[in-house]
Amino acid sequence: MDILQLSNYLDNLLDISSISDAPSALNGLQVQNTGEIKKIGLAVDLCQATIDLAVQKNCQMLFVHHGIFWGGLQPIRGPFYEKIASMMSANLGLYSAHIPLDLHPVLGNNRALADLIGLKDLEPFGEYGGIKIGFKGTIDKKPADTLAQELTEKLDSSVKVIGAGEIESLGLVTGGAADIIRQASNEGLDAYITGEGANHHYHEAIEGDCVLIFAGHYATETGGVKSVGKHLEQKFQIATEFLDYPTGL
Repeated sequence: MDILQLSNYLDNLLDISSISDAPSALNGLQVQNTGEIKKIGLAVDLCQATIDLAVQKNCQMLFVHHGIFWGGLQPIRGPFYEKIASMMSANLGLYSAHIPLDLHPVLGNNRALADLIGLKDLEPFGEYGGIKIGFKGTIDKKPADTLAQELTEKLDSSVKVIGAGEIESLGLVTGGAADIIRQASNEGLDAYITGEGANHHYHEAIEGDCVLIFAGHYATETGGVKSVGKHLEQKFQIATEFLDYPTGL
């Protein structure tokens, strides 16, 4: 299978054409290559480190959540040039899925995090750009600190808790989606989990009586690429490997 066949399959699987995103996200095939795809590297971020890892691991393609094109048109120079040059000289293709990977109901980042914490009675939650990209539901009641400790162990990430109390109902949206704390508060949820936030989100959580848990932008978005990789292995018998390069954020 070549990269055009594989990217066409992924476009349909992730419903790329129907899901709105930031214009600069450019979901889908970002860098083409030639030849058969025998191994795919899976990464959260496209950066020089993950490119180098993919080349070292003999991958012909990278599947990432955060691709190379952000911020619109830009000159191909400096680090941007180095990334593109490295991929092209190694014949390494690149496919990126941002919001489509966040919200996929089976393989997405949010579904992976929901499954990780045992979230039940799932419903769509967290409006962004006119669509609900996360989930809300219930867990077995436990103190906020207990849930945070479980997240720390399962995600291998530093977890920050704002607020306290028993948690049974919660919403979640992975990555940098702290603004959605307002929606969680308005819906009367006990807690809201996301990756990271800003100073003002502290006050919104406290004043909205909703425990806010930051579990790491990177850490909460590792699940989607892993799920897609497992799916491709089962579907096409293509080898995949997760290229872990945590940012600590």
